[in-house]
Amino acid sequence: MLTTASVRTHNPEALLSFTTNVAASILLCSQTNQHAKSHWAQRKLPNLKSFVDTLFKKMQLPLAVCLVDLIYLSRLKCQLPDHARGNIDTPHRLFLASILTASKFMNDPENALTNQQLSEMTDGLYTVSDINQMERTFLALVHFRLFVDDKDLRSFLVKHGELLKVDLVEEQSSYY
Repeated sequence: MLTTASVRTHNPEALLSFTTNVAASILLCSQTNQHAKSHWAQRKLPNLKSFVDTLFKKMQLPLAVCLVDLIYLSRLKCQLPDHARGNIDTPHRLFLASILTASKFMNDPENALTNQQLSEMTDGLYTVSDINQMERTFLALVHFRLFVDDKDLRSFLVKHGELLKVDLVEEQSSYY
């Protein structure tokens, strides 16, 4: 099982930028508002980097959760057909759904993000109902493949660790 102590970052900004780039690059998205009746149509949709940055600050999640989030987004990208397209807010939605799922997978129920908390953190941009739908859709898209072990994490960090400025901290065993 992954632990907060098993990974460390030398540059939180690198993690933020990488997460933003991954969420933005999963599929091609429209650059215009396609759904005039949606919640965010009445409010200005923040750019993805500031959205992710604001939520990271509000959530204050362990680094391991953020890495599992990135693994989930990578899995999703591999699952989608080349012709898949999204709406202007799809990267925002994918980030929310993946970070929520990672938090629920990695934390005890009393410490995991809830759909209600996440809705409140978006300052009304997305309702609890929106978050529920995002979560269900995301889980279906990744075929409910949520398990992440040390091998998955190591493989991900071999590929992206230097760019992320993240590495593993080998835990020392003590014998009595």
